[in-house]
Parts: sequence; structure tokens; C-alpha cells
Amino acid sequence: MSSEYQHILVSVHDGKIGRISLNRPRTLNALNAALMREATEALKAFERDPAIRAIVLSGEGRAFSSGFDLKESAEKNYATVPAWRAVLESDFEFIIQFWDCPKPTISAIHGFCLAGGMELALACDIAIAGEDAVFGEPEVRFGSGIVAMLVPWLVGPKHAKDILLTGNDRIPASRAGAIGLVTEVVAQGAHLDAAMRRARDIAAAAPLSVQLTKRAINRSFDLRGMRASLLAAVETDTIIEASGGEERAEFNRIRKEQGLKEAIAWRDARYQ
Repeated sequence: MSSEYQHILVSVHDGKIGRISLNRPRTLNALNAALMREATEALKAFERDPAIRAIVLSGEGRAFSSGFDLKESAEKNYATVPAWRAVLESDFEFIIQFWDCPKPTISAIHGFCLAGGMELALACDIAIAGEDAVFGEPEVRFGSGIVAMLVPWLVGPKHAKDILLTGNDRIPASRAGAIGLVTEVVAQGAHLDAAMRRARDIAAAAPLSVQLTKRAINRSFDLRGMRASLLAAVETDTIIEASGGEERAEFNRIRKEQGLKEAIAWRDARYQ
């Protein structure tokens, strides 16, 4: 495992718990290519380490994550279906690896947890949120799509449609807990301690039993068609992203000329 990470922090607790913390606080831990490479490397190292029995994922600064880095995506200027398919499949694999990890993963969430950041948090086996956490998937508001459409599998179709079709990105932690979007809501600032306590409970259990039980649970979702459904959603997102549209064009124009903050303000003003 590299000791020279620039975009994440990595640590081991009690000799059994690995922690990965997203560390781009100035961008609210937006997920760029470099961060994803580092987080993947750290996760795979924890998977290989027989001493590690649980993995906690958190964020530094004011947020868990604001989602995929829109500035980086715009600068890449993907223009074709094959190009979009390649990047979206890579983004999907980054998120779903926390679901697929043989060892239990726990997300400790505070502040903004949006778009790809929310999908990343939901891909973890257990999600602990502070009362200050704010969730949402605003993609439809600026002509984008969902990379890892986990929400319907966690909260059912009615809540999923209410969240995803409106692009609501101001879902309070209380609602997230009530509908099953997260496992538990704790006091503001207590999210990491609560996640570490849950990790210690897991680490105290028999590791083979834990890992095989997780695998059995995940298989039950696959038998219901979750994996095929998620991959179909990636293909749908590919079509959405490659198609562009007026909203996307205007959002990108404002972002390029005035900045991302102004582009987001334009997006949100249309829903006042």
C-alpha cells in the first residue's frame, strides 16, 4: 500500500479495521480519477491483508462527497458513445467494488453526500449518517444520469422515483433513515465513532462466517436481478450522457464561463 497518497488518508485501527478517508476537502471530496485510483489501491490492499476484518469509508472536511468531479468530466469533453461507455463503466466499477468487497464495508457520512458520492456511500454494506448529512441525486436537473442505480434496491420504487425523477439533492438524514437509505442516523459529529463501533463489532466476529454471510446476502440480490439491472442502468446513462441536450449545454456553458458554483445556482434556480 502506498504511503504517498495525495487524495485519500489511510489508517489501521485496533489492528483489524482499515479506514479510507476521501481527502479533497476544497472540492467537498469530489471524485476525480486520481482519488478513485488511490481509493481502489487502498481497498484492494485491505482486501489482501488477512488481519483486516472491516473497512470504514469516510470523508475529510465539510462533506462525505459531492459526487463525481464535474469540472474534470467537462475538461475531458467526451463526445462519443464508446468514450462515455468506457468512463461510465469505470466509474461504476469504482462504486460497486465496495459492495463486492469480500470484507464488510461501512460508510461514515456527514455533510453533503450527493450523486456519485451518495452511490458510493450506499454501495457500502452499512451506512451510518450524522444528523447533518444531506443526500440527493441531482443528475436529471442538468441532463445527466445515474452511474450506480442502487436507490431502488434499497428504498423501493416509490421513494426511488420521488428522489431520482425530481433530482432532489436536499434529502435530510432523518428521511434517509426513515426510508432505509442509510442504516442508522446519529448525532452530528458522531458518525465516525458510530461507524468504528460497528466495525469493531464485525471485527470481533468469526471472519469466515462474516465474509460468507455477506456473500450469501449479495448473491440473493444478484438472483433477483440486481447486477443485470445496474449494468442496464449504466448503458442507459451512456445514452443520456452521449445525447447531451439543452440543459447540459447551458450548464456546461455557465460552468466554463462563470464557474461551477454559478452553474449549480442556475440549475437550482429553475426549481425554486
